[in-house]
This record gives sequence, structure tokens and C-alpha cells, in this order.
Amino acid sequence: MVSKEIRQNEIWLVNYEPSRKGELGKTARPSIVVQNNEGCVLLDTITVIPTSTKIEQYDEIYIYLKPTKQNGLNKPSAAICSHLYTISKNNFIKKIGTLNQQEIETITRAITLHLDIDV
Repeated sequence: MVSKEIRQNEIWLVNYEPSRKGELGKTARPSIVVQNNEGCVLLDTITVIPTSTKIEQYDEIYIYLKPTKQNGLNKPSAAICSHLYTISKNNFIKKIGTLNQQEIETITRAITLHLDIDV
């Protein structure tokens, strides 16, 4: 298990192997921690949203992330808010960065839209 503290709204490089048919693929990719901090401490798994550099159209579910020093991304990426994954802490490789407040709000809206949750 990763001994580093994993926190909500951080971006981590996460290993998605083994993957199954219809999933994003077997590569390690930057992923956004969406689980609350208490769960991050107490549980052996973490819920994340993966990112991809291969998305060419952005909308209310595929959220554009511009690379910044704060978020640590090195290419324009999309947060794929329709793909929530719960991953073992063992699959977390390293922290890349943290979302800014605008990115947090946009991704939160996308998750609530995707799950049809009223907040």
C-alpha cells in the first residue's frame, strides 16, 4: 500500500492494470481523487476519475484540463467524469499535482450531472 497520504482533489499517476473490455486501457494515467479525505484515510481503496489526452471534444462530462504547474499535467487532458473507478491504494504510483478551485467546481458539477444527483 502507498504510504503517502492521498487527498481529495489531488491528481495521481494510477496504474489501471488489469483492465477489462470497455475500460480505458492498460496504461498508467493521471487520475483525480474524488473520494472524501476521511475515506482516503480509512479505506484501502480510493475513488478516482481518469484523465485522457486522446479526447478531442469536451462537454459537460469530458472536462478540459489545461496543463499547469499546480495540476502537474504535461499535456491538455480531459477528466472523464463518466468513468468513476475505485482502485486499490497499491495502484497509486505518485502524486502529480492538485486541482484549482475552478477545476474542482467544474468536475463536481460534471459528476452530479452524470449521476443525476441534486445538490
